[in-house]
Amino acid sequence: MSDLSSPVTRRTVVGGALATGGAVLLGGPAALAAKPPRRRIREPLLTDGDFHLGVGSGFPGTDEITLWTRVEGVERNSRVRLEVARDPDFRRTVLRRDVRVPVVRDATVHARLKGGPLRPGEEYYYRFTTRRTASDVGRFRTARPADSREPVRIGFFSCQDYQAGYYPAHAALAAQDDLDLVVCLGDYVYEQTFYDGPADRKDTLGAAKDGFVLTLPEWREKYRLYKADPNLRKLHAAHPFIAIWDDHEVEDNYAGERRDTAKGQDAPYDIRERRRNGYLAFFEYMPRLRAKPVDFRIYGSVPLGATAELFLLDQRQYRDPQACTGQIVVPCPDAETGRRTFLGAEQKAWFKRAVTDSRAQWKVVANQLMIMAVDSVPGTTINVDAWDGYGAERREILEHFRARGVRDLTFITGDIHTFFAGTVHTNGRANTPAVGTEFVGGSITSLGFEDIIPEATARETIKAALRTTNPHISYADFQHRGFGRLEARTDGLRVEYHSVDAQDPAARPVRQAAFSVAPGDTTVRPA
Repeated sequence: MSDLSSPVTRRTVVGGALATGGAVLLGGPAALAAKPPRRRIREPLLTDGDFHLGVGSGFPGTDEITLWTRVEGVERNSRVRLEVARDPDFRRTVLRRDVRVPVVRDATVHARLKGGPLRPGEEYYYRFTTRRTASDVGRFRTARPADSREPVRIGFFSCQDYQAGYYPAHAALAAQDDLDLVVCLGDYVYEQTFYDGPADRKDTLGAAKDGFVLTLPEWREKYRLYKADPNLRKLHAAHPFIAIWDDHEVEDNYAGERRDTAKGQDAPYDIRERRRNGYLAFFEYMPRLRAKPVDFRIYGSVPLGATAELFLLDQRQYRDPQACTGQIVVPCPDAETGRRTFLGAEQKAWFKRAVTDSRAQWKVVANQLMIMAVDSVPGTTINVDAWDGYGAERREILEHFRARGVRDLTFITGDIHTFFAGTVHTNGRANTPAVGTEFVGGSITSLGFEDIIPEATARETIKAALRTTNPHISYADFQHRGFGRLEARTDGLRVEYHSVDAQDPAARPVRQAAFSVAPGDTTVRPA
């Protein structure tokens, strides 16, 4: 898994000509054997460099971590120095090595450290330096041993449209010192402009200067715009970070290699090329487990001791097109009975097997789109772009877990810009057996129900209907923006929702709600 098979500062010993007792025949085998090994080109250590996007860490293991940065203005392959220490002043340095700055990856650095001085469940600090400059200091904690029963604490969020508002929520997440990691459940960037927000948060990227990006250089600019935000920079420095993509890392409601069928197929560009460019930039700008996106796979699991295991899904890359041409709030029988796939055959088989075989108590699924059903009236789903549009596959997976006695299964979810909490049933609705719980963490900035429907009476009528039609949803907050926090313990699960005013750059977080789930139970209770 490591990208650092050996430190790049190690010198290559160049052998001389092979000494033999007799003559060497020109062009013969002995001549080939006598050729010295090729000299490794030694890339220079940068004298100066601007680490303007800060640092990041990700995918912690018991003795491993990925460390990330980007160096501005690099024109050729070069090196920077990486230091890891037990203290923020770097008086107790445990590792120092030089790492490559590859121009082909937009001068982003991915250093996968494994073994050596790293120990399970320990806190470390790190930084990158040139001869004259230094990056921010970052902090990470390695994962606990496989038999650890200590609590596991995860922050989670989604939907952080840059133009829609500020990121005080990220400053609040960064300040929570006890988190083991933070998970982005998708929509880390937005491929075009959807919302008008503060005057100083304009996204003017792309050929038309309207935020619409297609090419790889444009996607890279998009990530640089977002990651330069000081509060997001603080978050990345404070905690190990894991991201999965949803649709806006490519295009709104795309499915596999197709545009949303409700939006037509007449776009003057190839969605496959746009997708590839978006995926490449995602891998460059996130601290991934593997820096080289050979097959663009993002699904997998992260063991976090005996208390919890985190499962990561990809609900965009392998799916079939949406039912009923992707329309919303219309009767769509094909959404439940159709054999279209949401995860794809290979990922689905892995997911069923991995969750069933997990030895962790709490199985936490990082889920882009809601798995609980959300109906406007009985039989009419609000959104066939989510699990509701792929009902047969949802039922197959959840019935599999129930038949094999999977307990303590919970989904943490993004996408819908609303805080929800409730019980997951095998068909998504309360008229079938329960198998787990779901917690939907609102959005960081992207507009929600209250913003989109300005008329108060209409809002209240719709909200009342949603609550009546969906009894499996025990909590709904349509008003606030913010993030979630999950704590998995041997004696139960606790989830909190924190709201932060995205229109105020200095806003402080407010805890809106807290829930608990007892071991072996599927009931979400107020904490």
